[in-house]
Amino acid sequence: MKGSGSSRSSRRRPVWVRLLANTALVITTLVVSILICEVVLRVMHIGYPVYIWTDPVVGVGHIPGATSANTFNGQYWISINQDGMRGPEISLKAAPNTFRIALLGDSFIEAFEVPFEQTIGEVIRGRLSAARGTPVEVLNFGHGGYGTTQELLTLQHKVWKYSPDLVLLAMTTANDISDNYRPLKKTDYVPYHVFQGDQLVVDSSFLRSEGYQSRAVGTRRFAWLIQHSRLVQLINRVRHNQNKSERQQLNLDAAPGTEEGLNQEVGLPPASPEWKEAWRVTEAILDSMRNECRKKQTPLAIVTLTRGIQVTPVREDKERFLRELGAKDLYYPERRITEFGKREGIPVLNLAPPMAEQAEARKVYFHAHGDSLGIGHWNKEGHEAAGTLVASWLAREFPSRTATRSPAAR
Repeated sequence: MKGSGSSRSSRRRPVWVRLLANTALVITTLVVSILICEVVLRVMHIGYPVYIWTDPVVGVGHIPGATSANTFNGQYWISINQDGMRGPEISLKAAPNTFRIALLGDSFIEAFEVPFEQTIGEVIRGRLSAARGTPVEVLNFGHGGYGTTQELLTLQHKVWKYSPDLVLLAMTTANDISDNYRPLKKTDYVPYHVFQGDQLVVDSSFLRSEGYQSRAVGTRRFAWLIQHSRLVQLINRVRHNQNKSERQQLNLDAAPGTEEGLNQEVGLPPASPEWKEAWRVTEAILDSMRNECRKKQTPLAIVTLTRGIQVTPVREDKERFLRELGAKDLYYPERRITEFGKREGIPVLNLAPPMAEQAEARKVYFHAHGDSLGIGHWNKEGHEAAGTLVASWLAREFPSRTATRSPAAR
């Protein structure tokens, strides 16, 4: 009878008490499940850190101190220093007799696909140090998705405090020109240079855009959680992979040389008003960068990077691509930037022609990851070939006896 009375007493509990108890049970179960998932993911060394958050100057930037879950030769595969650069911490003042290069660029320079020691910047550092016989330091200011606008802003707001001896701009011709013009890039959360009359100015209206505001909430406010929760990282990774898979399915029947995120129209002389303006803005930004460097008595040099189709070892793929594009060769943007450099007194190195020769002679893909042959970013061989060519060129253009400025010029 007592048991029956106790049961009746339990049933007589107020509804809110039972609801509170059930809610507490659900919350406890959820918290324990999350903790178990976190422990399992850490034990299995599974993690997908986020490296990027919003930046009020350039739109997006690296999260200081972010590191990858995986390592290479005992070091983090990816490590972001406290100033938002990939690589180790850098002192503001270079060591005596050190030739310091500020390397600006996009994801090819950022190079998350390879360990830091295999990136083009590190290849340049090693090769150029040997050629000059004195130490060389290459500061990696590369960031995925950057166009020339963001690279100029990076130069103005971050680079000069390191007093570089040379500013080296790496241009990805496949998308840098279109990235510099909002109607072609079609992204609202980054800044653009625009003309107001004949004057080039920065349009900072992106700070009020929905894209920037939503990213600011998702990264700035929850940066700690994103960085430290392996479960949140996994969920974020699955979401991004699903979107990527959907985009890849749409691209299955694309011709060789067609890549997501690259605009092939850059391979032709501009015909539309949009492309004409994109080139006009790009060349004006380069002119501003040259003027900026001259004020600091620091030389500027440009190196144009490669598109996968330019350096494929399969000649038939190139021929087919050219037929479908309606172009005579693969080097229109490279020629145009070289001509601009000659007019404005800026040394320019085009990597595509010599790397194309190497690719055909060695039957090697410089753009290849997994099953994706000939597209995407450089692999280890691509960085090695590019870095070696750049180092040899810099050794000729900026020989040791003239490259390093006096302390007074700094």
